[in-house]
Amino acid sequence: MRSINMEKQTIKNIANILGKFKDLKRRGWVLKNVSNPESDAEHSFSLAFLTLILAPKELNLLKCLKLALIHDLPEIYSSDFIPGEIAPEKKLLLEKQAINKISEELNNKEISELFAEFATQETPEARFVNALDKLDNVFTAQYYDNNKRSPQPLLHEFSQTAGNKISSMGEEATILSQILDILNTNQ
Repeated sequence: MRSINMEKQTIKNIANILGKFKDLKRRGWVLKNVSNPESDAEHSFSLAFLTLILAPKELNLLKCLKLALIHDLPEIYSSDFIPGEIAPEKKLLLEKQAINKISEELNNKEISELFAEFATQETPEARFVNALDKLDNVFTAQYYDNNKRSPQPLLHEFSQTAGNKISSMGEEATILSQILDILNTNQ
């Protein structure tokens, strides 16, 4: 049996962070008046699931999964800003402060390192997960549209955002472009 070598406070912090992550409803869906919108934790799980299924063999799958799981974690302290709500530099600063706080609370430096990798988009893994993050919104928009969870259609708007991100990636995102096309033909 493996022993847990953690301070009691760290364990309590884990419970608190996970609870906040599960409680944080994604603002984009809330502002679109989606009934029962997903939480950041649900979105991160969905992104990790898509990553597991779709990550190209040449990428480090474990790294991609870690990036998917932590990419929105700072939002429990920084807020879930929608695009254009605040300057990107300000958003990044708030998120860096938040992830550093989380890393300290969890006594886990890797979390802030992973977030820095995701934020800078300097690795193929970070770029792939970022594009897949946008594609996950399309999957979710289609689900909400198909199940009448929003007063207005969502798929077109979120498909455009994802399409712009995916097309900027070039050849490495061919499968993501194909998936986006399939989702858009099923409107």
